[in-house]
Amino acid sequence: MNFYDLYDERLSAAERALVQAASDFCRGEFSVHLLESHTQGRAYDVSWIDRWAKEGFLGLQTPSELGGHDASFICKIRVAQAMAEHGFAAAFAINNLQGSVTRVARSGSEKQRAEFLDGMLSGRTLCAPAMSEPDGGSDLGALKTKARRVDGGWLISGTKSWVTNGSIIQCANLLARVDPIGKEAGETASFLVPLADGPTLRREELVMPGAQSFRLSRLIFQDHFVPDWCLFDPPGQAFKSSMASVNAARVHVAAMCVASARAALAEAVGYAETRQAFGKPLLRHQGLGWELAEVSLRLEAANALVLRAAIAVQTGKAALTLAAQAKKFAVDVATWGHDQCQRAMGAVGASADHRLAMLSSETRLAAFGDGTNQMLLDRIAKGLAKDYGPSPMQKESDQ
Repeated sequence: MNFYDLYDERLSAAERALVQAASDFCRGEFSVHLLESHTQGRAYDVSWIDRWAKEGFLGLQTPSELGGHDASFICKIRVAQAMAEHGFAAAFAINNLQGSVTRVARSGSEKQRAEFLDGMLSGRTLCAPAMSEPDGGSDLGALKTKARRVDGGWLISGTKSWVTNGSIIQCANLLARVDPIGKEAGETASFLVPLADGPTLRREELVMPGAQSFRLSRLIFQDHFVPDWCLFDPPGQAFKSSMASVNAARVHVAAMCVASARAALAEAVGYAETRQAFGKPLLRHQGLGWELAEVSLRLEAANALVLRAAIAVQTGKAALTLAAQAKKFAVDVATWGHDQCQRAMGAVGASADHRLAMLSSETRLAAFGDGTNQMLLDRIAKGLAKDYGPSPMQKESDQ
């Protein structure tokens, strides 16, 4: 049984073909390029985004009538997993762009689709979410960026931090708090913000050694004008829709962590099968074999939890707790699993000849995106009584 069979059996024939096409794209030249770029301390070349777009993958979840594939959420994460096995940062960053295309295609106004969608599908207009702030992180309640009404539009002022692809995007889906005005005072709204660098917008690169392919940046706005038609989620609706997207993003990240750990285990097992020590392959030495067996056990558990969370997201069921659990556990398993695999391979596992060092350094950053492990545990703990307390039937039997 293939590691991903339980995902793939939920896909249509067309979706399985998309996953296969993504796998074919990522093998070979792209995979080699990711490892070489990481080893040389630079981000992957942006030309690969153009090539990915030409294959139609930026429109993965865009409705077919708008030029996309109208793929399911499980198909989305399987495509992301296909890339994450070769490089976590590139998978995270490129699929981050695809998510923005989906939001505009499915929830944008006719004017917004007319202005942005063709460019986004082709890769000419790159767009990314901009939610986190220097003092807020995943705490959207601490939002400080302001949107002030003026004639014909809004003026945006504030700082967005940890923006994936921030150095190359031409548009941001930005959250801001409406400046005090009538009944909208203090409400959260979201905007599609064109990013023309100038006196009202400044970008600052956030240097992340070993993870340059995220292209993390800070975006600083000072009375940056956006016209009325750029309002995406009106005041009072943006917070709810943003939290729904965060839950899906957590499952998406967890799925990529699982794929990264699966790739690491495959590399370690392949090496240990052929490397001889004391007259037999490394894998036949009980101590090393047991360590990798433990990695496989935790990996399967993480995979099952991620799949359960993905099904909840796809079917519209409550996913807050499951998404938090899946991301926290998958991050822990991947981080620990990469270390175990590197130890099993010895010093060669940390060399540029193998992908393990890159997978390890890039995937570790998953612990900070879309909620830290500590914050996720806090979310899970708050739901314990509802999610794991006595059922109504148990309460009646105790009376």
